[in-house]
Amino acid sequence: MASQLAGILEGIPAERVETGLLYDRALPLSRIDEHDGRDGAAPASAAEWRQMVHEISRASLATPSWPALDAVMEKGRALQRGGVVPLAVMDFEYERIRADALATGALEIQGDRLVVGTGNPFQTRRVFAAAALTERTFRGGRVVFRLERDAYLSNGDAAPLSVAIDFDDGRGYVPVAFDRDSAVRYVETGLKTIRLRVSFSDGATRFASTRFDVASLQTPAPDDTLHVTASLPYLGQFGSGDAYIYLAPNHAALTNPAIVAEGFDLDNSMDWDDLYALLNREQLLETLRSRGFDAVVLNFADATDYVQRNAFVIVELLAQVGAAIPEGIDVALVGASMGGLASRYALAYMESNALPHGVRNFISFDSPQAGANIPLGIQYWLAFFADDSPDAAALLAALDSPAARQMLVYHHTEPPGAIGESDPLRAGLVADLAAVGGYPSATRKVAIANGSGARIDQGFIAGDQIIQWEYGSFLVDITGNVWAVPDASSHLVFHGVIDFILLPPDERAVTVSGTRPFDNAPGGSRASMAQMDSTPAPYGDIVALHGSHAFIPTVSALDLATADLFHDVANDPDILAITPFDAVYFPQGNQEHVLITPENAAWVLSEIESGVTGVASSPSLAAPGAAMFLAASPNPFDAATRIRFALPRAGAARLAVFDAAGRQVAVILDGRFAAGEHEAIWDGSIATGKRASAGVYFLGLRSAEAAAARKVIVR
Repeated sequence: MASQLAGILEGIPAERVETGLLYDRALPLSRIDEHDGRDGAAPASAAEWRQMVHEISRASLATPSWPALDAVMEKGRALQRGGVVPLAVMDFEYERIRADALATGALEIQGDRLVVGTGNPFQTRRVFAAAALTERTFRGGRVVFRLERDAYLSNGDAAPLSVAIDFDDGRGYVPVAFDRDSAVRYVETGLKTIRLRVSFSDGATRFASTRFDVASLQTPAPDDTLHVTASLPYLGQFGSGDAYIYLAPNHAALTNPAIVAEGFDLDNSMDWDDLYALLNREQLLETLRSRGFDAVVLNFADATDYVQRNAFVIVELLAQVGAAIPEGIDVALVGASMGGLASRYALAYMESNALPHGVRNFISFDSPQAGANIPLGIQYWLAFFADDSPDAAALLAALDSPAARQMLVYHHTEPPGAIGESDPLRAGLVADLAAVGGYPSATRKVAIANGSGARIDQGFIAGDQIIQWEYGSFLVDITGNVWAVPDASSHLVFHGVIDFILLPPDERAVTVSGTRPFDNAPGGSRASMAQMDSTPAPYGDIVALHGSHAFIPTVSALDLATADLFHDVANDPDILAITPFDAVYFPQGNQEHVLITPENAAWVLSEIESGVTGVASSPSLAAPGAAMFLAASPNPFDAATRIRFALPRAGAARLAVFDAAGRQVAVILDGRFAAGEHEAIWDGSIATGKRASAGVYFLGLRSAEAAAARKVIVR
């Protein structure tokens, strides 16, 4: 697209463009006009700042004299890894073609080019914008910012005399020097507005602002970090990662581990702070520690790499953890998102190769066991606009990474195919999983979904339009519309048009048929459309007609043997017959992918605490000192169900009933019990005195030492 614009404008002599920047050479996808250096101008996000730098670079009639955007971003990432928040500024004068240039004769059409006519066809403008390239901190009690001179991009002759920044910490503007650290202490969390004021040798003063999120004031540091490199290669290369160890109170060394493998990190930007904030929602990590578990959190060096390669990192971590802990101790392994798929392969590989793993309980947390989904239309949108948007190009690169190609049920192709199809790498992963037995067998397997188990969709139907964008300017008109994939029938999923003046339009329309309705299916959701909606676009707006789509369909997270994406999980009387998992958990409605909620935090805790939760066992389990046991019969039931449970030791215990959303609706027993087997009857009554409505419920048994759960169905 840029070359086409340059061709149209080739007839304009470079010497007529005094600034050397003709902005009309770029496809304008940012609101550059709103960032002109005036006090009170709108804050710029890091994404918008990157887009404006990209467009200014495209606008240059000569090789840019300022550092390339990629170099600025790489240096920023290096600062970020060192715990510093990089600040960046752009300060450019540029020219735009006047809207009336053709009408007044200032520009004329000659063939397929524009040439200068009578008068001045240009307006001179300025962009002055700043951004925090790291937009969030979890250590707001002390944040170090730095504005490096190489990150001050400009074509101006007047040099900055002084820079002052108001960090929104209550101190007002403070002087800041280039290439020097500025330490800031926040006392409250929340979104901050950072304001810059720059004075110049020509007497001018310009202003810019950006947003910065103080998500937390302090994050506890891990007690240790294991640098893990796989001993097994995949396709000739070894994966690696960092395992953060956060010990339970009073533990001097790794003793009782609960391991968590991270998920699909699009840009590999997550570190301990991000992972702690994600995993400690509902105080999950801290509750685990308070109950005597050491958290071991694995951060892959490249979470977008092949699933098998990262699985071998887990294999190595399990070996290192097993060698470090006391003999006879086993571990729980939680895999979140892609981490659940890698954990599954790791455990199955170890068992098929007679390698001990010591894992008593494998918990798959909203993992794409049967595939993940990004709307196919959005994938084609990114491909169509990637040349003119660095962020679209970065997202497209993430979707083209090995892990994404292995997980996505539908992947874009070039040229576009007539049916939804996966990348060949997906078939390779499926084959490799089958070759090691599919799933491990020597451990309890548990699946937790963020998607609805009650057939609730994402708020739209198959084939609905989900993105609408219409843009118009002097030189180019743009359309970028997206629809959800259809349910078997034929339907348009993407229509993109870039229509330059004087040139035939560049157009792409993608229609597919025979697809399953993944976009609107019940599932852990991702707000891809809402994210696109928040991206500024001039003379129009990218509108998300619906905000979120299914990212991990419920049937995938639970790996159900059904082609029905809307399978009635909650009312299936024998759901465990169609899943390889020993227990499955799901909410009533759809939730954000890998969101930790009060109910699923309780499920995770319960499963980590008891490696045999809900597994039918022989009566010998009733003996004192044996594992906790919980069963119900008949199940499903009409009038009542007989509940049998066993306690390993005498003490207090509580048997309660929870609905599918995790809300407690009845307490059956609450008191002290002897060790051994006990019985109770539940007649379906709930705390209100009424009978429970038909559906799925969970029996929850908890003692001071362990917990167990069992699904029951009321008819």
